[in-house]
Amino acid sequence: MINSRAASEETLKFCNKFPNLLSKPLGNTGLTVTACGFGAYRVDYRVREHFESLEYAITSGINLVDTSANYSDGGSEILIGNVMGELINEKKIRREEIVIVSKGGYLQGKNLEAAKKMKEDGVGYKEVTEYAENIWHCIHPDFLRDQITLSLERMKLETIDVYLLHNPEYFLDSPLAKEIELDELRHEYYNRIKKAFAYLEEEVTGGRIGCYGISSNSFVKSPHDPVFTSFQQCLSSANELSAENNFKVIEFPLNLNERGAIINKNQRGDTASLVDFAAKNNFGMLVNRPLNAISETGLTRLADFEVNIDFAKMDEAQIIAEISLLDSMEEDFSREYLEILNLSEENKKAVNYFLKAGQLLKENWKSFGSIENFNDIKKQFLIPRVNFAFTTLVSSPNLTDEMKDQLDKIAKQTNKLMRVMDSIYGLKGNAGSKELHLKLNKIVEPGEADKFKDLTLSQKAILFINSIEAISCTLVGMRQEKYVDDVTQCLKAPKIKNVLEKWENL
Repeated sequence: MINSRAASEETLKFCNKFPNLLSKPLGNTGLTVTACGFGAYRVDYRVREHFESLEYAITSGINLVDTSANYSDGGSEILIGNVMGELINEKKIRREEIVIVSKGGYLQGKNLEAAKKMKEDGVGYKEVTEYAENIWHCIHPDFLRDQITLSLERMKLETIDVYLLHNPEYFLDSPLAKEIELDELRHEYYNRIKKAFAYLEEEVTGGRIGCYGISSNSFVKSPHDPVFTSFQQCLSSANELSAENNFKVIEFPLNLNERGAIINKNQRGDTASLVDFAAKNNFGMLVNRPLNAISETGLTRLADFEVNIDFAKMDEAQIIAEISLLDSMEEDFSREYLEILNLSEENKKAVNYFLKAGQLLKENWKSFGSIENFNDIKKQFLIPRVNFAFTTLVSSPNLTDEMKDQLDKIAKQTNKLMRVMDSIYGLKGNAGSKELHLKLNKIVEPGEADKFKDLTLSQKAILFINSIEAISCTLVGMRQEKYVDDVTQCLKAPKIKNVLEKWENL
């Protein structure tokens, strides 16, 4: 168990040890945080690189870590506990210096399996939103109690510094919601939030959380949107409980393409934006998705992509030849060795089906569309398939050195083709972002332009957010150490002057 919690004086001292990195107060919590935090959405304790990246981020001066119970099905929280424990044991940090944010609300993975079993047994959670087959949602006190317990156990913590209700608007967008009048639906929605707040006040008193808030994608929507969550209404609910309540932090999306938090007047009778109104109430504001802009046309990654120019210059005949080579290598391996590896029928069929990266690329390499789409396909489909096939084959006791040699060649050719695709689609992505680079360079003041133009696109996108005085921390995914370096360099850059005017000009 890691005792204690983040403390005012210690978080300030920690940030002062890194004077070149921009830091800010976290609203009226008394805590001081670096202007960028480690977003732990896609990290997992089973990936060594993620462990090293989080450790590197903290020792490089990042002192806020944001996670959730459902990230990597709990694996993100386990990673945070492991890294924190090691750094504290090695006396590299003190618990009081680091701000840990976690969230609860989703039922997915093991959480969902347990909830379904409880429902079958007649002891299920109350007020569950059965949003879809693989996603339920709940903010009832009974569920939150269990979630806080599990999160504390996974992170080995005595206290979660900031605990957020995670996208409670799922209730407003559920199948059940479509059967209820909007006024009645919203009345029930804010009643549920108020009930959750009342329970979280008890958790603050008990010491298991330091303060609480809401992370919502719908804070930034138009007030006329059925899924809109009113920060003003949530604040009123907390104030009705107590003038000295502990509702102190909100989290929402903001990036160069999705500017609703700044430009949508959806608070105080549609006269103030979310950022304006939260700033006037001295709230801690965490921004998520600073580099992943979501629109009706899909995801746009606000970053420059690494390109191997030799791969990017390959002509179509060369690419087809490289893909055909992988396809033939996989076919030869399956034909010559699969039968003698003595795999179970189930595993044999699976390997035969999964060892098809060459075939998949041959049929689709020209139609991935964008680097974002290719990365999604690579991470969600291609790499898992290849990894399953290789793991199954390597575990066979009949695998010979000759077979291992062939598998090694297949792996090298697969990796080469991944880099080829990365470069081809990355080059297209960089061409598309060149116009944005030029636009941003023109928007900043002439005296700022010389230093600003040398920043990467991701650094420019983050700096535009960090320069908003009222925003406490921008959460960035830093799964690799090079991403940590990119962020810390951005934290050293001078803030953009008159930045809110520049947001309007975007």
